[in-house]
Amino acid sequence: MTEPVQRQQIGYDLAGNPMYAAPVQYAPAPAPVAQAPLQPIVARPWGAYLAGGCLALVALVVVGFVVVAVLIGLSIALVVLAIAVVALVICLLVLRDMWRTSRKG
Repeated sequence: MTEPVQRQQIGYDLAGNPMYAAPVQYAPAPAPVAQAPLQPIVARPWGAYLAGGCLALVALVVVGFVVVAVLIGLSIALVVLAIAVVALVICLLVLRDMWRTSRKG
């Protein structure tokens, strides 16, 4: 014969009827799993890691500025070269015209 389930009374509703808690069904506990032994805590030089990261960031910024400066210098050099080529073409056209004029007359 099954033994009756005892329910815990938790209060009364508005009509005055007793209220009972729902029976809790517990799941069986899982079998214990073999756990690996804990590894000892390794002390790491976090200050050195932080300093290295800051140094790398500063080096990256310096390299970026150098690259930008070199690119600006190259662009200025290319503008000067373009101006020189235009001036040379104008000079050659004027000299060709003067040469033709001197040969005709």
